[in-house]
Amino acid sequence: MNISTEHPYHNLLLTGFRATGKSLIGSLLARELQYTFVDSDVVLCERQGMTVQEIVSEYGWAAFRALESAVLQDVLTARHTVLAVGGGAIEHTAIWPQLMEQYYVVWLRASRDTICSRMGLDGKSSHQRPSLLGKCAKQEVEELLEKRIPLYDAGSHFAIDTDTLGPEEVAGAILRHVSGLMQ
Repeated sequence: MNISTEHPYHNLLLTGFRATGKSLIGSLLARELQYTFVDSDVVLCERQGMTVQEIVSEYGWAAFRALESAVLQDVLTARHTVLAVGGGAIEHTAIWPQLMEQYYVVWLRASRDTICSRMGLDGKSSHQRPSLLGKCAKQEVEELLEKRIPLYDAGSHFAIDTDTLGPEEVAGAILRHVSGLMQ
């Protein structure tokens, strides 16, 4: 994990796999910090007038990732923003170093079992979070985590496990950690 506190940050970015709480925790953090909250998937869907499922079904994952990259590019100049990104946004390795310069990046970690359990309880998972690999959820989560964990690790300043903590507890721990880092 890349821990850098060389300069104060104007923004927070929450990364992590699906169902780790990025959107909910991001909105809690933004409210507490009095920052703007941006969910990159929501912005992308609003721009397209379609859900993630509709975009992927009609245009494919490569097109979705290109649209996602454009959203990430657009938020590089944001100030006083908490940004929640999709679980696969970490794969945008060309733009990620720029994001790390502008945002203090927090990785919300969870185990495969926790992720699968949360996805099963989340009504949005089936239509808003389509399969990437066309496999059963548990196998897909396992394969994607194997691929992405090194990216999350290298692409974040701080990580917090969310398996046993509620959203308010996670937000509180992040706020305590970033006090003094945010400008």
